[in-house]
Amino acid sequence: MENQKQTIDNLMNEMFDYMRDIHRCEGTIYRYRCRWKKVKDFMQDNKIKYYDTDVELAYLTSVLGDFDYHQLNRKDKELVNVIEVLSEYQKTGRILLGQRKHQPKVFKGDTGRIISEFISYRENTLKLSENTIQSYVFHLYLFYCHMNNIGVKLIGDLKASEILSYIEQMDPNASANKHVSLNILKIFFRYLHEHQILSVDYSRIIPKDNYTKQPKLPSTFTDGEINALLRAVDRGSPRGKRDYAILLLATKLGLRASDICELKFENINWERNVITINQKKTGKALELPLLPEIGNAIIAYLKHGRPVSKESRYFLQKVSPYNRIHTTDLGNMIRKYITLAGINCSNRRHGPHALRHSFAGALLKAKAPLPVISEALGHKSMTSSMSYLRIDINSLRKCALEVPPVPPSFYKQKGGYFHE
Repeated sequence: MENQKQTIDNLMNEMFDYMRDIHRCEGTIYRYRCRWKKVKDFMQDNKIKYYDTDVELAYLTSVLGDFDYHQLNRKDKELVNVIEVLSEYQKTGRILLGQRKHQPKVFKGDTGRIISEFISYRENTLKLSENTIQSYVFHLYLFYCHMNNIGVKLIGDLKASEILSYIEQMDPNASANKHVSLNILKIFFRYLHEHQILSVDYSRIIPKDNYTKQPKLPSTFTDGEINALLRAVDRGSPRGKRDYAILLLATKLGLRASDICELKFENINWERNVITINQKKTGKALELPLLPEIGNAIIAYLKHGRPVSKESRYFLQKVSPYNRIHTTDLGNMIRKYITLAGINCSNRRHGPHALRHSFAGALLKAKAPLPVISEALGHKSMTSSMSYLRIDINSLRKCALEVPPVPPSFYKQKGGYFHE
């Protein structure tokens, strides 16, 4: 699809088919149609025949001027997101509907330079993960924007009252987010003082919070719901063959979505009937049995469903240019089949990881020892696996202690709190 000339009508029709295919409601499609029609009118007024990223930029500039995405209001940001979906689909054959688009965060000026140097320093000295670095960028960019908004251009001009006013405006309901932001600010200001960028150590004024991370109860599906999910797949179509194999990998082996997307031809040893991977999240090697039903499903997809491609990964998108699938594709796919299966998902998560949790729950139900569960899930330690013990309700009931009856004499006693 990339580098292929398309009229706006042709592109829009393809996208509407795609949106319906992933079970987006007609209201969502109508909202996108209204925004994209204005792009079509813009192209007609300027006698532009084919759509591409240059058209996207020209249209957005005509509406918003020379804009900075991060300085836009919510309405204008939504406009940019909706319009960018056109070129996103044109390039990749997929769209990230309903997901927040992560525009690049640019640090400018002297303050921006200092923040960038701090992030690089932390990254190089501590070998921080990409996710941690992105967390630093996200939270410090919010503080950077706050400084710009109050007119502070130089970090040396910053006052304690301005730091505290920023902290006061943090959302008290987002306790986890606030906790991370406070820790990053404390580390940042300690760095500024230790490197003599600031003479005052403002890290001392960053307040402590009482946030304690509470592990969430894993969301799971019952055996009956898993069976209904698998039955909802049309295994006669090429896409259905692909989706059925993916769902089996998730429900019968508990593979993470990232590892399913990365699964390559070299990862399956058909002679030994094993799947061997290096997990993307942990980097730990994992070997799992290639169950007959999974092997048959993958073979059916390779023979009758997979497009011709030089891509080394097993699972591809169903539209040209047949790129590898992504975790967002898996999320859309699972939500589609949950809807088709009529599964009620109120008050529980229903993404790819819920299928992994369900696999762990099935192992618990089968009385598998915790070390076996940990090995099957590819955890680095059994500590990660122990969170699944909370979903084994029957075993937890056996741990409950009986409450001894209260003797009648307790209620007849004189004095004390109950007898003032």
